[in-house]
Amino acid sequence: MTAVFLGPSLPRAEAEKILAADYHPPVRQGDIYRLVQQRRPRAIAVIDGYFQEVPSVWHKEILWALDQGIPVYGAASMGALRAAELQRHGMIGIGKIYEAYRVGTYTPYESELFEDDDEVAVIHGPAELSYPALSDAMVDLRETLAAAARDGLIDEKLRDGLVAAFKRRFYRERSFAALPELLAEMEVDTATAEALTAWLPQGRISQKRADARALLEALAESEPEPPAEHEPFIFERTTLWAQFVEQADDAAAPVGAEEGLVLEELYLEPDLYTALRRLAVLRLQLLAPEAPPPGDDAARRAALDQLRRRHGLLSRAALEAWAEDCDLDREGLDRLLAYEAAVESRARSAGAALAAALLDVLRSEGHYPALAARARDKQERLERLGKGRTAPSALSSEALVDWYFESRLGRAAPSDVAQGAREMGFADVDSLRNALAREQAYLALAEESR
Repeated sequence: MTAVFLGPSLPRAEAEKILAADYHPPVRQGDIYRLVQQRRPRAIAVIDGYFQEVPSVWHKEILWALDQGIPVYGAASMGALRAAELQRHGMIGIGKIYEAYRVGTYTPYESELFEDDDEVAVIHGPAELSYPALSDAMVDLRETLAAAARDGLIDEKLRDGLVAAFKRRFYRERSFAALPELLAEMEVDTATAEALTAWLPQGRISQKRADARALLEALAESEPEPPAEHEPFIFERTTLWAQFVEQADDAAAPVGAEEGLVLEELYLEPDLYTALRRLAVLRLQLLAPEAPPPGDDAARRAALDQLRRRHGLLSRAALEAWAEDCDLDREGLDRLLAYEAAVESRARSAGAALAAALLDVLRSEGHYPALAARARDKQERLERLGKGRTAPSALSSEALVDWYFESRLGRAAPSDVAQGAREMGFADVDSLRNALAREQAYLALAEESR
């Protein structure tokens, strides 16, 4: 599905009537990288984005998305600005604002350069209210005053004078509500001022909204595809890019609360988790290929230890017998361990993206509905008892771990509980213990209701 970054330029409810898409808040630095890592959208449309208080979307992450074969479109606001800057490399721009940034002038104001990002900047309200604009974009003021001149309410001199007066103001202080004040400051005659003020409610134009609609309509009418002609580029994985990737992964938004409970159910099934974790790592590698990690003896030893624990190969003889049953000679076993080590390295480097990939694999493999239903039932039952996220257990931490592994899984508890918790997917021992306490309380409640 196409992903759209949308904010104050167009109400989401209006956007959804034009294009069924995966809508996101205004884009900020790292969002496009994480989106491609976690969801691999069919295309990306950037409309709104943050400018000042929050780091803006980086040109290089857009180039990275293009290098991954994902078409990226832009219009109206931040999208128009980035599309004009990157159109030669394949980002697709749509709308009058994009064209103005591309050529450097905005009709009918050809005598001045059009290049400032404050032309499209506004302040806006919170997401809960659909990002209502609390100021007016300079570009919308330009377009509206141009329309007033075309309709004969003002002449070109006054049009340009008003535009210059608005431009001198900080972008947060620009709004149509300030027009009467500016008219008074410029000593515009009363008849002209009154006529313009009366015309404004029905005459004002939002070019940002028009361009946002044009982009969504274009995507609704045809399948997104890369531009036929653009200047080729080689994406360089520089040290700065590596630092950006590390920071973006560290800042990745955690999964939602309900999805977190679904993952807890998965972690309580170690065999299923291990199998699906491999698929999640494969998914991440296909969506965002990385060079295979270099050989590391420590990583291979860790992979061997994990393999032995998983299959109960506690002695050398047991390991050799298992390898023989699998038709593995020493070279074949080394190759297998190198693969296991590479999987672990990729999983560790994925950060929060691994959880999102696991959720997608759960859905694609058909496990999500059952786990989600059990998670909801558990949460509802525990909340009725006032236990919610935590469920204190009468058992000690050690006894709780023994209970789960021996009674529920039919196997010995790990000698290193912290390591065992991590291999199950939990962040630490406390997370494991809390999940086991919740599980024990849930099973007790289910038994009582029978």
